[in-house]
Amino acid sequence: MSEPNVLVNFRLDRDTPIRVKWHATDGVPGDGYKAQITTIHFDDGSRLQMDSSAILEQTAPDPTGGIGAYMVTFNGMVGYASDHPDRARIEKLEDEAIGYDLTFIRDDDDGRLAVEGEDYEIRDKPRAMAHKISRRAE
Repeated sequence: MSEPNVLVNFRLDRDTPIRVKWHATDGVPGDGYKAQITTIHFDDGSRLQMDSSAILEQTAPDPTGGIGAYMVTFNGMVGYASDHPDRARIEKLEDEAIGYDLTFIRDDDDGRLAVEGEDYEIRDKPRAMAHKISRRAE
């Protein structure tokens, strides 16, 4: 009998959002661009690549940041099977503060990515959380 899948919840809540200042003129987050978490970083140096559908990002105007300011939060549940290449790292996880890579992708399928430092700047990037949820065979 193989080991059961393990679910991991990755999240950054609205009380500690990423704060972004938008400069691009060909769209904004939520209207022309979609926020995307692409990689999760652990303090031990290991990284997990995220599929585009693994994490749900939410973007909203930041009323405290002035014109062009946005807040980004995210939440996602990712399943890791017993033969997943990252399973050994996932087994070590319980509750952990994590880092992450954020990018913005054009909505119109041209594949264009916004360029940090040119199209936008990240003004505040707090750490997020990862929580392992084990599934047990019945």
